[in-house]
Amino acid sequence: MLASGGSALPVPDLSGRKAVVTGAAHGIGLAIALRLRAVGATVIAVDKDEASLQAAFPEGECEPVLADVATDDPLALGDRLVLQHGAIPLVVNNVGITTPSAFLDLEPADFDLVFRTNLRGPWFLTRQLARALVAAETGGSILFVSSVHDTHIRLNPHYSASKAAVAMLVKELAYELAPYRIRVNAVSPGWIKTEEGGDPEQDRALTARIPAGRPGQPGDVAGLAVVLLSDDLSDYVSGVNLTVDGGLSLNPWLTSQ
Repeated sequence: MLASGGSALPVPDLSGRKAVVTGAAHGIGLAIALRLRAVGATVIAVDKDEASLQAAFPEGECEPVLADVATDDPLALGDRLVLQHGAIPLVVNNVGITTPSAFLDLEPADFDLVFRTNLRGPWFLTRQLARALVAAETGGSILFVSSVHDTHIRLNPHYSASKAAVAMLVKELAYELAPYRIRVNAVSPGWIKTEEGGDPEQDRALTARIPAGRPGQPGDVAGLAVVLLSDDLSDYVSGVNLTVDGGLSLNPWLTSQ
């Protein structure tokens, strides 16, 4: 809807709404958690890095939860969150990892770790949280952070396959949960510079291939995430996967690796 007296969209107001964000101590997850907090949400910040979790969220700013969706039981984590907070209307499955390995070199342990982190953990954590929303009949919004590599190769096939699975899961859940007024969407970042440093030459080479002329920042993803989570702005949006890559996936270089 349009703001009164002008064409600007309203600022999302998530006051009084609770949100779970996984992988919340770093990068995109941290940016999403802070943006949600800035628009009034009560954020439950989940991460396995205790030191970074404490540093990122001073006491009282967000509720830190020390957990690893890959190695901890995601069903138990979901039940624990529901027991403490009731039905949580906003869920952000941000946590994700990869290991550098081509198909011919990939070890089962690396495959299992990536799929447990990127797919299995978020799957079953979301199942428990969604069950609570269905029972409460309150509706909600679920967001997955996928990747442009859910459709474009990266030469880490286990990572790309896990993200492709996430992209399809979003469509399945959007359809299945729609009768309960639960929306499910995804964002697919391209190259997001989440840390300082790195190889300057590689950074320049990749930036040259991005039509926007710069690498992405975590805030670029966080802004869109909040829009998709907000019923004020996206109540009629479900089952979409929006790319946030400055146009990188338009470059034939990415599709022809």
